[in-house]
Amino acid sequence: MGNEGEVKVAVNGTSIEEVNFEKIDLKEALSILNTTPHGLSSAEADKRLAEYGPNRLPESKRIPLLVFLGYMWNPLSWAMEAAAIIAIALLDYADFALIVGLLFLNAVISYVEESSADNAIKALAGALAPKCKVIRDGTLQTMEAVNLVPGDVVVMKFGDIVAADVKLFSDDPQHPFDSHSEEVPMQIDQAALTGESLPAKKHTGDVAFSGSAIKAGERHAVVYATGINTFFGRAAALISGTHNVANLQIIMTKIGGVCLVTIGVWVVIELAVQFGHYGHGCTSGEEGCPTLTNMLVILVGGIPIAMPTVLSVTLALGAAKLAKEGAIVARMSAVEEMAGMDILCSDKTGTLTLNKLSIDMNTIYKCEPGITNDDVAKYGALSADVAGEEPIDMVLFNNYANAKDLAARYKKIKWVPFNPTDKFTAITLMDQETGRVFRLLKGSPQVVLGKAYNKDTLADNVNAKMVEFANRGFRSLGVAMAEGDGADGKHEWHMLALLPLFDPPRHDTKDTIEYCHGQGIEVKMVTGDHLLIGKETAKMLGMGTVMYPSEVLIKAKNGDKGALGDFRDVTHMVESCNGFAEVFPEHKYEIVAILQEADHVVGMTGDGVNDAPALKKADVGIAVAGATDAARGAADIVLTEAGLSAIKTAVLGARKIFQRMTTYSKYTVAMTFRICFTFGLLTVIYDWYFPTILIVIMAVFNDGAMIALAKDRVEPSRQPNAWNLKNIFLMGIVYGLYLTLSTWALYQTACKTSFFEDHFPIFSLDDRHITLQNWCTGYITNQLNLNPTASICTMPTYLAQFDSQAACIEEMGGEQIINQCMAEQRYIRGAMLRSLIYNHVSISGQALVLVVRNQGFSLMERAGSLTYIAFVLAQIGSTVISVFGFGGYVPPRHRFTDCQFCSYSDYTPVKFFPSKEVPMAGTESVYTASVLGCLGYVLVAWIWTGIWYVLLDPIKWALCWMLNEDGFRDMATMKHERRQELGRTSQQKAADVGVTGMTVPTASNPLGRASIQKPVTMVLDRASAALVPVHRTSDGLVRVSADPAKARDLARRSRLNEGMQRTSGGAHAAGHTGQKEITRA
Repeated sequence: MGNEGEVKVAVNGTSIEEVNFEKIDLKEALSILNTTPHGLSSAEADKRLAEYGPNRLPESKRIPLLVFLGYMWNPLSWAMEAAAIIAIALLDYADFALIVGLLFLNAVISYVEESSADNAIKALAGALAPKCKVIRDGTLQTMEAVNLVPGDVVVMKFGDIVAADVKLFSDDPQHPFDSHSEEVPMQIDQAALTGESLPAKKHTGDVAFSGSAIKAGERHAVVYATGINTFFGRAAALISGTHNVANLQIIMTKIGGVCLVTIGVWVVIELAVQFGHYGHGCTSGEEGCPTLTNMLVILVGGIPIAMPTVLSVTLALGAAKLAKEGAIVARMSAVEEMAGMDILCSDKTGTLTLNKLSIDMNTIYKCEPGITNDDVAKYGALSADVAGEEPIDMVLFNNYANAKDLAARYKKIKWVPFNPTDKFTAITLMDQETGRVFRLLKGSPQVVLGKAYNKDTLADNVNAKMVEFANRGFRSLGVAMAEGDGADGKHEWHMLALLPLFDPPRHDTKDTIEYCHGQGIEVKMVTGDHLLIGKETAKMLGMGTVMYPSEVLIKAKNGDKGALGDFRDVTHMVESCNGFAEVFPEHKYEIVAILQEADHVVGMTGDGVNDAPALKKADVGIAVAGATDAARGAADIVLTEAGLSAIKTAVLGARKIFQRMTTYSKYTVAMTFRICFTFGLLTVIYDWYFPTILIVIMAVFNDGAMIALAKDRVEPSRQPNAWNLKNIFLMGIVYGLYLTLSTWALYQTACKTSFFEDHFPIFSLDDRHITLQNWCTGYITNQLNLNPTASICTMPTYLAQFDSQAACIEEMGGEQIINQCMAEQRYIRGAMLRSLIYNHVSISGQALVLVVRNQGFSLMERAGSLTYIAFVLAQIGSTVISVFGFGGYVPPRHRFTDCQFCSYSDYTPVKFFPSKEVPMAGTESVYTASVLGCLGYVLVAWIWTGIWYVLLDPIKWALCWMLNEDGFRDMATMKHERRQELGRTSQQKAADVGVTGMTVPTASNPLGRASIQKPVTMVLDRASAALVPVHRTSDGLVRVSADPAKARDLARRSRLNEGMQRTSGGAHAAGHTGQKEITRA
């Protein structure tokens, strides 16, 4: 190929060849690509697809095992893992197994649920993959852009996203390689790539880059680079990965952080009091340190381990459901913003209306006496030429109910098509039943009126009606008829009617707008149509008609007092009016920006290339059904169903998702405080321990109920949602402390009074010193006929468990029989008390879910079936455990078997206690947190919980009133506070991926939608934009390289430290030389 234009630069001893397709001519480009202007064959394309790979950026492979383990890699899981390490260090194998099992359970649920939801979304989103038109086997085909290969010839037109790096052919198909003086350049928006504010003009031989958008023109072009070899792909290769932290992750971190701090404080307090004040000791081995084992209760019970699972699964399942209902979520955190959206700026055409011309038959103005609406419709249909499918002809034809039967009776003799000069169409017809010949004329009302024989008589009324129609935003169409074929020179035209044409609203739009208003969402019309058309549509929809043309908006923004009128400023104007007309894309951007500055969360709909900046700027960019690839790439949510009702569905779904997440968040905070304060206070005040195994089992049961919340039946908020962490924490703390009070009261009543045995036929759990001393004295004296103060070693049953009496005395010291009796009774009663407390904590904890899920009376607000099922199953489990216990598990380390004082307070043997193992008096084992069944006390737990539950709703209402939760007390104040919070939240949306404001680009998001402030390619040298790695074949031919390593190396060497030089145009703008250029670096 010669050395013309070649440069040799040594880099690490390597030699890499590149071709600059911007500087070589089309014929040379086709030679290198081994193709023709007629494209490739399917067989050759398949071969190249296998060689070069699909036309997409390399996707990071997700290793399922690492994804699964990732669900156990977060601060909350770390705390649980620390608890598991402590458990195994204490040789507490059962608790270790349960803690690890709980971790794996949450990870499995997260993995399975999110994977299935993600797959569902991907399956639906697959239909939205970018398409392109390509010439294969000599025919034009539509295919997915991912299948393009170098050498393909594509056809690009207005609205398309350039699917790969291409070189343009001439707009003259007969001379594809040659430019000419009358050539109309393509206009291509490269803002997402180069930051150029204006579209670049592209001529024959110029290059266009993947990811840019066609703004004008239509051309054939040859693909010279795909995937990572494109300019866009090389820029993306420099991005190491996103660092975008979703708002939900921030919220989880804050909630989890508060929970962990609370747990940490209580762990320190408990250890300090137990070791410092009470003087507990620790020894190595199984059950050698009950104090540390008891610490696991707070550590495990207080950690909201299911929070990442519940919140992420709730979001994933909700997004999957939205996708099935016609709203595909492109960015998960957009669900939160959709829930908080308070203003929706909607397109008129196609979203509020059908984007389909229609005739308002009730408003037709008839000019001829005796003619009916049906006659007008019939003659209108006869005047239409449906073969050309011209919109007005199709409207007239479809407007007449029996239009399909007309062709059989009326024969078309002559047709005069429309032309811009005459502004009418004419048709001559013959009625084949009667032989009557007549002509029909339709067109501009002024032209039709001018041909009428009585135009002077009709003029005033027709002109007045035309003005009326125009003021209402209708287009007018005149229809006239004349007898005969005109061959005799007679042209007596009778104007039949003036027809109003308009784009009618969708049948569901008015109801949807009313519903949105009821939900606190203001709908503003933003249309490119004339102001009068916008106002008429708004009037039909009941939206309000305070609308202005964009010209007034711009003047107001520039401080024009006349344009502002009675409004304080442009922000007040935009907030107060019902919409804007004659709007261009840049005006949409300004409208969104103004509303966001006023603390609104703004949704913006769009469907075209020009809407992409506004869609990206909006908090929730919504690409409507049928949107271009550019609009879909810029949007956060892509609708697959037409109309505004799909947006209503998305908003409702988002708010339901939000309600479920806030319900769980309040519950999580409440449970953390409840567990920490309940068991922390019982430990430090009463020196009383609780078994970790019951807490872990409770967590497992609760997990089922919490996962059920992801599918709970909820009523969406009637106002935009926002995370109010202050309210969540305050309400959670109050609930938690109230439940702590209920548990403390139950503990105090059960074991520090004789209330239950005094009023009910049930054994005593009273473990006060005087109670146990009196009971043991009576039992030892009256039942066993022994001396209570005698040594325990005088009892044959216990003496037999030592090698000798000396060994007994040495180990037991001076322990008396009454001391052992009191130790056994305290142990037995404490073990049964643990079952009672466990049952109460389990029931009251899960019942709280029913309270926090709404603001109404909890027993009247129906929850989802799964929530009830999970509650019932969990509490059946907790009740069964409480009735039967664990037979004295965990056994004391220092213990006697065949206990002598382990009976109920009525002296009957303890049930479900086969081991009869009890701690030795005077050892640390008396604090072992064993569990025995509490039998009838489960009824006490249920009744006690029910009594305290009654006050939870009044407490909730009092909190809602004081905190003004969801506008419970003052809706206006709540709206103001929520808007401020939503404004702060929306500012956290921007991503940081090496280049500020950009996210990793994908085939479905070619524009890197996170921000429009700084383009990806600010990090690349513009001069290297069209460089493509090549290699030489064995025959010495130059071919495009399929080695991705070369593309990455080229990207690395093209990187700039500061900025880049922006240029528009390609070879044409630079002074096209027609010379090939090969560089060696």
